[in-house]
Amino acid sequence: MANIYSAIKLICKQQSPCMVSFSTGKDSVVMLDLMMKHYRGEMKVAYFYFVPNLSYKERLLKYYEQKYNITIIRKPCWTTLRYLTGKSITQKDIMDSCRRELDTPYIASGMRKSESFARRAQLGSCDGVDEKYKWFYPIIEWKKADIDSYIKHNHLIVGKEYDDGFKHDLSTPDHDALLYIKNQYPSDYEKIIKTFPAMEAGIKKIEFFKE
Repeated sequence: MANIYSAIKLICKQQSPCMVSFSTGKDSVVMLDLMMKHYRGEMKVAYFYFVPNLSYKERLLKYYEQKYNITIIRKPCWTTLRYLTGKSITQKDIMDSCRRELDTPYIASGMRKSESFARRAQLGSCDGVDEKYKWFYPIIEWKKADIDSYIKHNHLIVGKEYDDGFKHDLSTPDHDALLYIKNQYPSDYEKIIKTFPAMEAGIKKIEFFKE
């Protein structure tokens, strides 16, 4: 069985500038903490938003900015840019643009092999450093129990949605998550609907059949 810390040890042998792609989700919070504690190369942190300035995201972003004394760069995610511009923008396009703009050849991701069969197939035999495509995977061998244990023992903060039964953070909400946002964060819901008005129809349909 692979040591869960083998990847971060391997990554820390590198000194290349790196961008940490931070979502505020559980995996991402653990990855950021590991990188901040152990990586000695130049590092920048970026958050890719679905809709900007959502309060439930900004609360976590500001908390971690203060915790690590850093500035987290806010940028639109590829799905948002594709919708707003009508162009065939991909995630790779956004990441390659960030590499050039921030001068960070490597990008650190919180992906894990144990997330799904598809993720395991995607990451293959990677040991934490993908030299070909210039990616770091600090928690590649971690399981969900490892993530939860690390968060608890290191007193890391995550979104309230986890306590309320969601398995993932609310970065790109589906209908159930959007309904939750409407009830918990109504002002954020209005921001989302203003940017993506078509999403409201799905919510109204769910509310109709619940009545």
